[in-house]
Amino acid sequence: MSAATITLPQPGDYADWHRLWAAYLAFYGTSREETLFQRNWAELLKPDGVIRGFVARDASGRPVGLTHYMFHATAWADAPVCYLQDLYVDEGVRGSGAGRLLIEAVARAAEQAGAVRLYWLTHQDNATARALYDKVAACKGFLRYDYELKG
Repeated sequence: MSAATITLPQPGDYADWHRLWAAYLAFYGTSREETLFQRNWAELLKPDGVIRGFVARDASGRPVGLTHYMFHATAWADAPVCYLQDLYVDEGVRGSGAGRLLIEAVARAAEQAGAVRLYWLTHQDNATARALYDKVAACKGFLRYDYELKG
């Protein structure tokens, strides 16, 4: 695959998007109920949805990668920040530039929205992703802690 084409998700992309997000979840050892897939898909198709995203398409137009992102307020600025929540590219096309193009698309969307920062998380052992991330962004050394909520 040479350069991917990055677009907004289209209604006919559901099956490919579902396959890609399920593979992403499986990579992290988890899964989600079908109702959550359907809710997220409906949100992604809204022009002003809370969950936003892009798909990377191969030369035939088939989705081979995805990203989900959202904006939120911060106490540190009068403008929003952008959180890139999910990024996944089919194993067969990794290294083709699709991941970088997806990040760049989110960065442009964040700039257009007036965000003051774009950030994301990855697992420390995700060497493939970190090889790309180290080229396009700076790791500031923060660690994430999850407090388990009851209920």
